[in-house]
Amino acid sequence: MKIRFWGVRGSFVAAGAEFVRYGGNTACVELTEGEKRIILDLGSGAIPLGKVLLAQGAEKKKLTILLSHTHIDHIQGFPFFAPVFHPKAQIDIYGPRGAGKKVDHVLDESLNPDYSPLFSLKNLSAKLEFHSLGEEPFQIHDFEVTAASLPHGRIESYGFRVEGKSGTVAYMTDVGYPGGVPVQAAIDLAKEADLLIHDTTFGPEDWRGHEKWGHASWEHALAVAERAGSKKLALFHHAPDRTDDEVDKFVALARNAAPKGLAVIGAMEGEAGVVEI
Repeated sequence: MKIRFWGVRGSFVAAGAEFVRYGGNTACVELTEGEKRIILDLGSGAIPLGKVLLAQGAEKKKLTILLSHTHIDHIQGFPFFAPVFHPKAQIDIYGPRGAGKKVDHVLDESLNPDYSPLFSLKNLSAKLEFHSLGEEPFQIHDFEVTAASLPHGRIESYGFRVEGKSGTVAYMTDVGYPGGVPVQAAIDLAKEADLLIHDTTFGPEDWRGHEKWGHASWEHALAVAERAGSKKLALFHHAPDRTDDEVDKFVALARNAAPKGLAVIGAMEGEAGVVEI
């Protein structure tokens, strides 16, 4: 399985020379295994991904997207995701309810004329199908997917476990643990995963005073990885004002604190950040 990060930031796009190495786009991750593909979240990183997919002719095959939740930094690439404008494209979008609304209603509202010239989902050319997430495992292509609701403030944010023939990836962005103690659902999703992608918006000191923001520190991510027996941890959802050098420091601190056998990396956009399992 090949994991490529197209967007690694949280909250908003980070621009400037000090954000080039890790990248400045918001959350979007592509998992591929042979001809099969799953896309996790549609932050601004989905914009360059969409262009590449069309160049590869991917609109001829069904695309599947898993949305962790519908906060703006995780859907802001949707109106600019090139496959939605291709009449031959078929796109399945799985997502949780927002503030009580189904994912298609939230995405439709994001295109209303106050925000977008697209006005409505009806003006997109692709065939879109929407699915509400539950917590029963389900199949996508040859992948088995498990979703679980994780604590993130006032709305649901889902974590995912994606099991392929060659390995398992756990994805947990935008999660904040009450009292700093990882919930069992997160540990279950990450159990013996080859790669755990986890929210590390904060350092341990930063997190104090931001306990209710719905985000985690690299210390929390290490705790999940250790308890779950994950093999590799990717620090993800970097704060938009955290420079490349500062992310380097987070990675170094996390590596020094990691238990024996757990590899730690910083999620990085582009070919340099590709992980294969």
